[in-house]
Amino acid sequence: MERIKKWITNNFDIKILSLLMAIILWFYISSEYNITSEKYFEIEVTPINLNEKLSIIEIREKISVGVKGPQNIIENLTPSKIIGTIDLQNILEAGEYILGVNIITPKNVEIMKIIPENIRVTLEKIINVEYSVDYNLIGLPEKGYSLKEEPEIVPIEVLITAPESVHKIINQVKVDIDISGINKNISREEKIIVYSKDNIILENLKINPEKVYISIQVREGYPEKLLEIKPRIVGKPAPGFYISKIEANPNNFKVYGEYTKINKIDFLETIPIDVNGISKTLTVKVPPIISEGIYLAENQEILAEVQIQIEEKEEEKIFQGIEIEPREASPFINYQLIPAVADIKISGKYSAIKNVKEEDLKIFVNLSDTDRETVKVEAELPPDVNLVKITPDEVVISIKK
Repeated sequence: MERIKKWITNNFDIKILSLLMAIILWFYISSEYNITSEKYFEIEVTPINLNEKLSIIEIREKISVGVKGPQNIIENLTPSKIIGTIDLQNILEAGEYILGVNIITPKNVEIMKIIPENIRVTLEKIINVEYSVDYNLIGLPEKGYSLKEEPEIVPIEVLITAPESVHKIINQVKVDIDISGINKNISREEKIIVYSKDNIILENLKINPEKVYISIQVREGYPEKLLEIKPRIVGKPAPGFYISKIEANPNNFKVYGEYTKINKIDFLETIPIDVNGISKTLTVKVPPIISEGIYLAENQEILAEVQIQIEEKEEEKIFQGIEIEPREASPFINYQLIPAVADIKISGKYSAIKNVKEEDLKIFVNLSDTDRETVKVEAELPPDVNLVKITPDEVVISIKK
């Protein structure tokens, strides 16, 4: 007993101070843990259990979540520790759906508010479509060699599995084949490349097969081809004139060259011929435009004589409400014409028609025969101008007494 009493009384003041400090620390920790704090976080929403035959077109990727809990936990909380999911397990058809967001928070953290609680999800079908495989040749064979025929591609069609919206933007499915410097037949695998309508490579597509076998036959020499000449005309003839005929002599050229180049062209175009403002037939000698990898065969003309025939346009013109002049009328009779005016349509070459004015036209009736009730309307026109129509072509004669 004495030993216990001695142990208690020994360094009593230090023991009392330690006890007080422990009590103070306990109260501090308890009060800190019991203080509640609130905070909002912007978190990402992850779709789960998506049907393999469906694809997401549109979904809200982030939402706001209000949480509360002990201050020390909330202050150390980050958005990555709050999990937001949207369960698509029961969605089996394409369409638009409004679904609730599921939130999982750390221990001792409560959810106050989810903004928004429901989000719109738009889904589309994933479908299989077959596409023909095209090719793009890179480079040229060794000098003196050319392709014997089109590259052979096996298989010529591939199956692409993708959402419907992706299929709508697919423009071309092809392989790049490098033939630079080759001088013998080749056979190898090439990877499929898919291009959008904007000529952008579409990645991460499911393609079956992903590669195709290509075979290329090479031969010595170059194939030949006879190509029509098509003069390239720029500009417009003078006003009132038009191109009536274009002739080239010779009208074709023999060319030779790399198979892949020569196989894609059906004619040769000349350098531009400017006809702007011309009013008569033009004859010029011009060379054809030869693209890279194509060559003119020897022992033939290298210039084409192009004749561009120019003719003047035939035009029509209408004048309305021109007064009809009575001729050969008796001075003792008071005539009245019904109607007293007429419309006239004339035609002729542009140069003859363009300056014709109303005062240049004379519309009249011959009243020498007054026994008739109607009389034909006639016209006097300038040189090189033709009458198309007078409306009306007859008028009524009324005699006033």
